[in-house]
Amino acid sequence: MDLLLTQHAEPTTDNTIARTHLDFFPSIAWMVFAQRMKKISIELYESFPRQTFRNRCLMLSSDGVQMVSVPVVRGKDKKLLTKDVEICWKEDWNVRAWRAVYSNYGKTPFFEYYDLEIKKLLEHKHKFLLDMNYEIFEFLKKAFSLDIELSFTEDFVRDEENNYLNAFQPQKREEDGKLLSPYFQSFSDKFPFQTNLSSLDLLFSMGKEGGNYIKNGKLPLLQD
Repeated sequence: MDLLLTQHAEPTTDNTIARTHLDFFPSIAWMVFAQRMKKISIELYESFPRQTFRNRCLMLSSDGVQMVSVPVVRGKDKKLLTKDVEICWKEDWNVRAWRAVYSNYGKTPFFEYYDLEIKKLLEHKHKFLLDMNYEIFEFLKKAFSLDIELSFTEDFVRDEENNYLNAFQPQKREEDGKLLSPYFQSFSDKFPFQTNLSSLDLLFSMGKEGGNYIKNGKLPLLQD
């Protein structure tokens, strides 16, 4: 296996670098965290956990917060490593995902600036989940003009310091985002501000200025 991440980043055994996961259109809180850390190491050798942002993201729809998921191939081995997780292409989940993006953000200020690139990202039929997530990350990093350096782990260390593998979970979305400033969102006439959604929400609402939002963002996890 030769992941895109391992082709473009370097392995590290430096325990002082924050170790975390790479997500599907990451949450805004995760992006704030990564930008603050500057250098992060993506864990490849954890047992792939269920119900996390690694293969799902949250958008704002006309009915409220909507979850969009990427189906993955479930092997017989319950301890499937994150680096080995494959995307399931038996169903056209990416078509449904694009329809959700278009429906939720088609009328936002910056949709026409990024729609074709987002659609292209979803149409690319990667074999591995990490490959897709890495390509998405690189797109967002460029769109927001962020300075984040990725490396990847060579093995799994259970009790390592700077371990953020359990941070930024869907069930803690509001807690993680409680210090983030409100911005104008789609469907703001129907719902109060919904904090810490997918970074897509920020991109379509603020465009490249979302980069400054990320750079100035505050998180409970990083409070001094």
